[in-house]
Amino acid sequence: MRVLLILLGMLWMKGENPSELIITKQKITVSGQTSFGAFNCDYTQVGLKDTLVLNARGIQKAMRFQIPVRDFSCGNFLLNKDFRSTIKAEKYPVCEVQVGNFKTQNGEILCDMTVLLVGKKLEFPNLKLHQSQHGLFTDLRLSFDRLELQPPNKLGGLVKVEENLDLEVLLGF
Repeated sequence: MRVLLILLGMLWMKGENPSELIITKQKITVSGQTSFGAFNCDYTQVGLKDTLVLNARGIQKAMRFQIPVRDFSCGNFLLNKDFRSTIKAEKYPVCEVQVGNFKTQNGEILCDMTVLLVGKKLEFPNLKLHQSQHGLFTDLRLSFDRLELQPPNKLGGLVKVEENLDLEVLLGF
């Protein structure tokens, strides 16, 4: 019985040991739907050398990314212009993403994430991260209403953008 308890204790503590991952890339993708199809706007930065510590004991420095809104690419200059106009790039030229408190719990990787976009601070505590061959990522669904923005429409309402935007954050190794 003692052996079983020791083994269970070791398995339980296994997820609590600190481990490190080297982050070399960050990618932020904003996507949505219009009445004519989907759009994707993304920002990628490579060549990073940040260390992500899982299950750190004590105070852990958060990873902070400041993203110039003008550096998001939506595929062509018209979409880029509409995207920048919609998220008020003139007034809010930088989007900030902060992630920290990385931990494993019940076999899942969790973190706390804060997104500062269009002057709104959005907090996502205990956000589940998924692992792929490219790194750790999460998907968030944001509404124009939550950001206090109006979904754009063009050509007298013929082209409309749906109310929700998907935000994917990738921390690549």
